[in-house]
Amino acid sequence: MWFVTARRHNDELAAAQNEIAALRRRVLDTQDRHDEVARAHNRLAKRLAEADAANRRLYDRNLELGRRVSALAESDLEYAAHLERRKTSLEKAGHRILAAWRREQKRADHLQQRLDDAVGLSTTIVDSGRWQPGYKPAPTPEVAP
Repeated sequence: MWFVTARRHNDELAAAQNEIAALRRRVLDTQDRHDEVARAHNRLAKRLAEADAANRRLYDRNLELGRRVSALAESDLEYAAHLERRKTSLEKAGHRILAAWRREQKRADHLQQRLDDAVGLSTTIVDSGRWQPGYKPAPTPEVAP
């Protein structure tokens, strides 16, 4: 027969109750974490479902637009050829306009140089009295000692 003292019984009982309390806390913490993970999982599943629905809508829309583009491209090849000819014509006209502008710019520069030579502007101006009757030379500044 085994006898247990009251003190030993109380110590073992307190240890068992402490162990039970610790296990209860662990279970509650685990339940809280499980609930949190479940909520996160539900949020993620909802977002994934929304993204999947949006993706399916975009896929369908993309297919429809692709069909429309194909139909337009195949429907009027003559119009596409006309647009290509028009583009080529406009490019040629642009090149001609730029060439004419460059020629006129060169001509204007040449005429400006001839005008400058005629009025004496091609060299450093010392006295413009020949073509400006009211010309007076700038006064020389006096330097204080």
